[in-house]
Amino acid sequence: MTRLKTRVPELAGVATYAQAARIGYSVEENVQRLLRIHWTERKLMATMLAHLASMPVWEAKCALALHQWYCAEHADWLRRRITEMRHPAPPLDQPPDAALDAFLEELLHAENPEELIAGVYGVALPALRDAYYNHIHHTNPLVDQPTRRFMRFALLEITEAVEWGDAALSALAEDSSAAVLATSWREHLELYLDAARGIAGDPRIAVEEGDGRSGVAIRALDPPLPPPSAANPFVPDFEPKRDRRFHGLYNFNFPPHVVYNAPGVPADERNVALLCKRTLEMDVPEMMCSFLFERKDQPWEFYLDYSRQLWDEARHAMLGTVAFESRGVDWTEIPLNVGFSLRLNLHATPQERQILLYAIEQSLMPSETGKRFEYETAVEAGDELSAHFHDYDWADEVLHAQIGRRALKREGITGAAAIERGKEIHERTWAALEQYKSREPQTNWWPDFVRKVLGKESAAREDHLAEPRIVGE
Repeated sequence: MTRLKTRVPELAGVATYAQAARIGYSVEENVQRLLRIHWTERKLMATMLAHLASMPVWEAKCALALHQWYCAEHADWLRRRITEMRHPAPPLDQPPDAALDAFLEELLHAENPEELIAGVYGVALPALRDAYYNHIHHTNPLVDQPTRRFMRFALLEITEAVEWGDAALSALAEDSSAAVLATSWREHLELYLDAARGIAGDPRIAVEEGDGRSGVAIRALDPPLPPPSAANPFVPDFEPKRDRRFHGLYNFNFPPHVVYNAPGVPADERNVALLCKRTLEMDVPEMMCSFLFERKDQPWEFYLDYSRQLWDEARHAMLGTVAFESRGVDWTEIPLNVGFSLRLNLHATPQERQILLYAIEQSLMPSETGKRFEYETAVEAGDELSAHFHDYDWADEVLHAQIGRRALKREGITGAAAIERGKEIHERTWAALEQYKSREPQTNWWPDFVRKVLGKESAAREDHLAEPRIVGE
């Protein structure tokens, strides 16, 4: 019988007949690989959260905030795919392989920014990229099309993160001592990764001496591992840090919190205050990372939702920096104090931090002083970029209020109860800041900053410039 020929691509363009006839991973092999990749994404997310607050390099904080969310999204895709292929689903909240978990525990124990960046971006993420790439190219493209589809998206994001890391590692290499630290830690971690047979558990090939393969390094199949850093329990450092570009970390006088809606202050000055508030907002992800890492007993949705919010909050801080850069203003001159994350991370329980965050989100909803007012202030000031940013900031905060409401509902806490508790938590932790004020002068920097940015005297009254005792961001 003669087969009709057509130029229309076969199999919906997913593969050719020849490609689809290739035997790929079995369902069991597939699930085992996905479990390992899923666990790696989960642990990478946790590692980034554990180190975000104490990371002094602002640009690295931004990257950790973004890439922990990438990991959360990838883990969510993987969880869904695993449960599609196996019912009941295998355990998703415990390590699938002891050697892989040993590598990831070593990664968590990075002791400084150089080791963290070298480990995450120089070892773990490149290995994860390779695991995704190998899976895409070795699984059957038709039977496993759903896996390949989301993996192609994940591969784009992991590659983007690795490229950021390559640039960051090149910058670190300009300092010889930093380069030595990074190289030594990479070598340490690579031994543990090799012992785990890579991220996905791919078999390694031992090359025997004299086998005729020229130019191939000889490596024992099971090299002895160096003593583990993870022999000691990991204790996260959630005291927020900044690098030497910044000042005023413990100057808790931040007039923009009051000036942005102060009566009698013109819109242009109130708009500058808003942009300062946005830039300060890095203190929110610095706080959120602590309760995300420390609350171990929550359903997966808790981590997925708050991971997204953490990235949004970091993005808001970045919007502030962009707005000032566009004006030619050095935003590192703003005393971006760490009071919010400092007092909550060190003087409140993980659940209390989450509750206060919800109370803050609710305080941003009233139209008279909340996100609508902030957007309208930027419009009134004639600042098109600020208005654009605050339009999206407003949309994000509506989402965040919903995230907080869902999380509290799962724990049986009403919104009204959370707001009342939030007031008590705020008052108690605010009082805890007294012990840190001696670290830096509590100065009023606002008039000088307005003069520099706007070229005129501030219209804020003296009572506007007093130490603001507020709850909101």
